[in-house]
Amino acid sequence: MFSIAIKIDGIENRRRSAGLLHVVMGFFLIAKGADYYHLSAFNSLAPALPAFLVALVSLPYGLFRKRLDLTARYNYWLRLVQVVTFTYLGFITMPYGRTIDFISLFVFAALAILLLFSERRIFLETDLLIVGEGIKIPGYYRDHLVPWKDLNQVVVREDFITLFHVKQKYLQYQVLQDLSTLEVAKMNAFCKEQIEKVAPATTTH
Repeated sequence: MFSIAIKIDGIENRRRSAGLLHVVMGFFLIAKGADYYHLSAFNSLAPALPAFLVALVSLPYGLFRKRLDLTARYNYWLRLVQVVTFTYLGFITMPYGRTIDFISLFVFAALAILLLFSERRIFLETDLLIVGEGIKIPGYYRDHLVPWKDLNQVVVREDFITLFHVKQKYLQYQVLQDLSTLEVAKMNAFCKEQIEKVAPATTTH
């Protein structure tokens, strides 16, 4: 098996948007915490404090994530705290607010759950794998396997890897790691060998 770190444009965009979504979550927590305080007739601010505290963490983290947490080590845990906080705030708002007041909080909790799992995936290393079954390309939720029978040729270079599909289309990815001449030669040879193995079976259909 061979592994190549590659650039996936969609995943790069999602990584950049993660910080913005933390900011959105933070402002929404402040707004809904203030709503609860108002709906409860200003009886006690204490129940809404968790929302304000999580917001005070989410806002600077979202704005300065690359400086504060370059490897996104704490992104998952902050999303988990947001899920719990939105759910908690939804339940304590139920006796006071209209249906839309607490339903919107549960909707944001569900959104935070989706982000919890999708962002955990996008912050992993984006490694393309060359294996016996084919080429595994990293995706948002799971790797996508391109079997050898669907490929005419694979060209590995120091800067790009290109997959030529039998349906006369191709996929190309920028290589993000330094590959030696020997590594490139080994990968190209392996890919050629695997494609040639399935070529006779392909031509008989």
